[in-house]
Amino acid sequence: MENQTARYGVIGDGRLARHLKFWLGHKGLRVKQWSRGDDLDMTNPTLALAECDRILLAISDDAIEPFIQTWPELKDKVLIHCSGSLVTPAAIGVHPLQTFGERLFEPAHYDEIPMMLDQGAPPFEQLMPGLENPHCRMRPEQKAYYHALCVLACSGTQILWREMMSGFEQLGIDSDFAAPLLRKTAEDALRSSGADITGPLSRNDIDTQRRNLDALGGDALADVYRALQTTYRERSRNSNLKG
Repeated sequence: MENQTARYGVIGDGRLARHLKFWLGHKGLRVKQWSRGDDLDMTNPTLALAECDRILLAISDDAIEPFIQTWPELKDKVLIHCSGSLVTPAAIGVHPLQTFGERLFEPAHYDEIPMMLDQGAPPFEQLMPGLENPHCRMRPEQKAYYHALCVLACSGTQILWREMMSGFEQLGIDSDFAAPLLRKTAEDALRSSGADITGPLSRNDIDTQRRNLDALGGDALADVYRALQTTYRERSRNSNLKG
């Protein structure tokens, strides 16, 4: 049965917008999507989303404030942007802590996604009626660092994992062979934030680390490797000092 507690408008036509529309619709919430590529009679978002009481801005970070300035009539509605790093008085920040690809998730998965709210946001149940996701708040000065961590852990690992599988193919190794190792690595990391790191970094095996770097040569991955060496040494030193 349709949930009458809120009428959502979704701005954008990218992956996040598509996920949001699917999720909200599956929850029985009234939802309407608008983007610049819509039909001519829908090119004005204030008209297209006139019946909506809250607007989700699922557009790029640098487009959020200009969009609101272009359509000031939207300020009469509850404006919610989905950026993980932007802080603006023009809209309330609610960042879904998830990566959104081309494939839609199973409906139940969306309900488990943590929502990161701006510190001054209204209570979540008032801000986004019909949703019951886990959520927490962040101070404005925390957001950029929070988002940087997300980028490193998500996009960073995807880049590195793709490099590994591509490198395997160049060596004549089936890229599927990487799957058990990567899956176990992810499971260990999720099981405990203090999961032990294995390999030459944890063993302080200097000779193996040097051979690794020699093999990478002038590749940009060598700089990543060196950054990991430095990060691991600093974190280990700080941990020992605390202990």
